[in-house]
Amino acid sequence: MEVTIYGDVIFLINFCMDFMILWITAVLEKNICYKRILLGSLFLSLMYCLALCFPIFSFFCHGMGGFFLFVLGIEIVFFPKTIQKLLQYVLIGYIAAFAVGGVAFFFATGTENIGNHLTPSIFSIKILIATVCFFYIFIKLGKNWIARKVIHQKEYCTVFLKQKEIQLELHMLIDTGNSLKDPFSGNAVAVAAFPSIKNLFSKETQLYFLKEYQNQQKFYEYVLQNEKTLPLHFIPFSSLGKENGLLLVFQPEKLEIEGNLKKNISLGIYCGSFSDGYDGLVSPEILA
Repeated sequence: MEVTIYGDVIFLINFCMDFMILWITAVLEKNICYKRILLGSLFLSLMYCLALCFPIFSFFCHGMGGFFLFVLGIEIVFFPKTIQKLLQYVLIGYIAAFAVGGVAFFFATGTENIGNHLTPSIFSIKILIATVCFFYIFIKLGKNWIARKVIHQKEYCTVFLKQKEIQLELHMLIDTGNSLKDPFSGNAVAVAAFPSIKNLFSKETQLYFLKEYQNQQKFYEYVLQNEKTLPLHFIPFSSLGKENGLLLVFQPEKLEIEGNLKKNISLGIYCGSFSDGYDGLVSPEILA
């Protein structure tokens, strides 16, 4: 059976798909440089077209050759410093490629019978635009969840907190820079954002937080005066940009981290939210 190949269409389709795959990988890894993504996409699509036209390059069309070509594309875009980081980028890229291919096939199903001829009607501009839009919305809405649950799951832990018959599940970042200690009890201190533990507090305190969250000292004073059921007290701390500060802490009735009951752990209250979607910070020392 004769196969018709349109080089410009093959190049355009591969370029768009390669760009989308590399862009998704960059977004999830928070390492976006559009110039390098563009360069990597051009390289991959050009090499694929050369492999179709010249038998000497056919090695790159399948199997280990295709894997090696993709690794070169990853190197061009991200310059990973370690083998482990390189493999991580490659794994994310292959997952993205599988997802992009599946969505494109979904949009194409029922419109054309894919497989006999490589013509412009097989992979229409509408399908390409629909695939791009789908993944743009998907990544924008879910990148924090994907990064936390799939890519960086070893950097996070699940914490179960019980206080006053209220149970909360928190997702905390394992922060090597967090070495807080409670000087009064000697406890290690984990830190939780107030919105993630607001149910431990009265409705009045929750409303006051919405009003005064930008004034941390004023909010802390209000909590200390009005929340008598929690054993609250201040501890000193220092951080980047703030050499001396006070953090409001308490010792929870029950605290489990990854299913392990932890004793002698205090919980600090951060007057705000963490931008990357996690609920708090916990040090590796607490996990040990």
